[in-house]
Parts: sequence; C-alpha cells; structure tokens
Amino acid sequence: MVEHFVGADCLACWQGAPGARGAAAIGAGEWSLDWLVPAADDAAMAPGAIPESGERLARLGPHLPELMQSQPAGFDTTDALAPAAAGRRFYVHSSLPHQGYFGVQMHASGAWPAGHSGWIALVEQIPAGTRGTPLPRRLVRVLVGPLKLPEAAGASNAVAPAYALRWPENAHVENLVAAAWVEDAAGRIVQAATDRCQDPR
Repeated sequence: MVEHFVGADCLACWQGAPGARGAAAIGAGEWSLDWLVPAADDAAMAPGAIPESGERLARLGPHLPELMQSQPAGFDTTDALAPAAAGRRFYVHSSLPHQGYFGVQMHASGAWPAGHSGWIALVEQIPAGTRGTPLPRRLVRVLVGPLKLPEAAGASNAVAPAYALRWPENAHVENLVAAAWVEDAAGRIVQAATDRCQDPR
C-alpha cells in the first residue's frame, strides 16, 4: 500500500514525475491512495482537500502533519498489506449513484485483533496524464470511520455498516469507486478492498 500525501498548496508535488515527493511510482501488485491535505483556503488544490487527510497523517505518526507546513509539502508512505487470515472476510460494495449519493456498505466477519478499525471511502480514480498529474491517482474524496470490526468469529458477530455518501460537487462521478480498508492500532493499512473486480491503471 502506497499513500501519497500532497499539501493543497503544493501543485508541484501533484504534478511531479513518478518518484518525486508525493508521487511515488506504483509497481505491479501495489495499490495506492492519494490524500490532499488542507492548506490555505486559496491554495491551488483547496477544493479537493479534506480534513480527514490531516487526521490520516496523525494516525500514522503525530509528527507527520508538521511535514505539510513547509514546501515541498508532499511525501509518501509504504506499508505491506497483510495476507487474508483464515476465517476472516472483508469486502465492500456500493449502489448505483442516485441524487448525489452512493450507498456504500462494508462487510467484515471473523475475529479481528483489538485496536483494528474499518474505514469506508469514495475514491476518485484519476488516469495518468489528466488533471495535471503524470501518474494515476486514487484520490480520497469522502471518508467515514473508524468503524468497529468483529473481535470474535460467528455470524452473530459479523458487521455490515452502510452509509449514504454524498460526493463532492467537483468530483467526476463516473470515476468514483467505493473503497474500504482496515487499519491496525498503529494506523497502518493492512487490508484493502474496492467494489471493482479490477482497478484500471
């Protein structure tokens, strides 16, 4: 899992060639999320930034939000996703868009370690070479969480929270997908899923 963090005032980070700060290249078998971190209201990419981006940074490390305070305000993190454990299931699905909303539901069953949490998002897939970025982006536009995961096996312990998620007015709706992931107690993403069989690159 590669996460790109880009300050809303660092257009150069968003436009950087693969390998630049905030633009780590994605290899085969890797998955990515992109976060635009709020800056000044008049920042170049302020309309795409969400407060949850800074909160995500803080879960990874309390010192990390400070890295957004000076230019270039962009960096990347990389963590290995964990193999699916026996007896656990984790997936997400969504409805068709309707009147500005997607219905999104995360399903989790099996016994998950204490401190793990679930998260649901609408992610906008931005192809390489469009909207100023030379690499494909999966920009987090809406986020819900943390969500409780079952700590014991059995159907009675399974969870399936559902939400109506409103997409931002400046999002390209045709490129939105539902995504969900599991974070461990240290904030590392250990499982991830989307409502697509395969994500385009």
